Amino acid sequence: MGTASFEQVEPQDVGVSAPYLANIDRLQQRYLAEDAYQGSVVLVARHGKVCYFKAFGKADEVDGEVVPMATDSIFRLASMSKVVAAVAVMQLFEQGRIALHEPISTYLPAFANPKVAVVKDWQVTQLASADREITIHDLLSMTAGMTNTWWYRMFEPPVYGVVPQLYKDAGLMDDLNAPPITLESNIEILAQQPLIAQPGTMFDYSNNSVDTLCRMVEVVSGQDFDSYLREHIFTPLGMHETWFFPPASEHHRIAAVYWGGRDEKQTEGSPLGHGLLGPQYTFSEHQSYFSGAGGLHGTTADYFRFAQMLLGRGELDGVRVLSPSSVALMTTNQIGDLRNWQLTQNKWGYMLDIQEGVNAPAGSLHYLGGPGAYSWQGFFSTKFVNNPAQDTVILTMSTPGFDGALPHNLRIVAAAAAAVLD
Repeated sequence: MGTASFEQVEPQDVGVSAPYLANIDRLQQRYLAEDAYQGSVVLVARHGKVCYFKAFGKADEVDGEVVPMATDSIFRLASMSKVVAAVAVMQLFEQGRIALHEPISTYLPAFANPKVAVVKDWQVTQLASADREITIHDLLSMTAGMTNTWWYRMFEPPVYGVVPQLYKDAGLMDDLNAPPITLESNIEILAQQPLIAQPGTMFDYSNNSVDTLCRMVEVVSGQDFDSYLREHIFTPLGMHETWFFPPASEHHRIAAVYWGGRDEKQTEGSPLGHGLLGPQYTFSEHQSYFSGAGGLHGTTADYFRFAQMLLGRGELDGVRVLSPSSVALMTTNQIGDLRNWQLTQNKWGYMLDIQEGVNAPAGSLHYLGGPGAYSWQGFFSTKFVNNPAQDTVILTMSTPGFDGALPHNLRIVAAAAAAVLD
């Protein structure tokens, strides 16, 4: 084990204003005083060199003693795991081992002949044959027609009151849990469930789309997903402190999760729809479910190395883990006129949120720093933003559950973007 290495420089050395970066310190102190969150870590890098890296507040409180947040604190990455999963899929694509417009049934035969739930009058449900099969592209772009148990009745189309219920009744696990199951067993259940829409016609932010891809990686590579990531992504990039389940020897470094706006630790799952989204999967005695949709843990420094690899068009420190063309596919709009309507209103590439215009879309707070900037975030208030035009990486890692620090983190992203002066 060892902390990820990188070069740290003075802001002015990379064309960044130190006085502007001081706005981040002021924002952090304000948010801590307001109990917006209890602790955070912020990293800003330009031209591959870190020019701001600070920890604020507390990571935990144990037996009445405050554990200060540290720059090497470990965070639950939750949905930031999805970007790593997409890189794994794109590695197989560029090796010619899969094709993006192949049906997923080529590798997972149980997905052949999918059905679509058609709901009439909010009650009567019929199953119609899908117009075509689900492709790998559909899964990467969140347009496969899959959904989540936790979207149960959260949206108006009546199908959201039906398919999430069928998932739950079938015993599907697609939330933040770590029961004694595997990707293989869980995806077998998913393959028997109907879709909420015809493949390719609707965006739905779905953990199940991602974990289906992770199972495909296992089948194609012959490795479990954890081993695949370690061999082909984490070790080559020097990410020695990224895990699905951190070793017990490092548990003392894991930042606690706090209820947004309260100095109160969240230790139980929080119901959302039919899902149970809580932090305790981190310490599960069962360590067999390697969810690329939301299961990774790691340090800010480790994820910086991953993000910098993407900004470097697939290469970091002379090590290439992805081709420039694959990164281009990931960071380009892959959903056409559709939008990430459930979360940001931005466009979506392959597991990445993309700002296309100078500002965020009307009604959205998701300003990422300018056209071409791309990002993703996690349920436990972590976020990264890459801005190719400015050649910057920004990470804001904080402590509330249910993305409770998102508005604050986005203000910090805007402050960091404004600090670039050349």
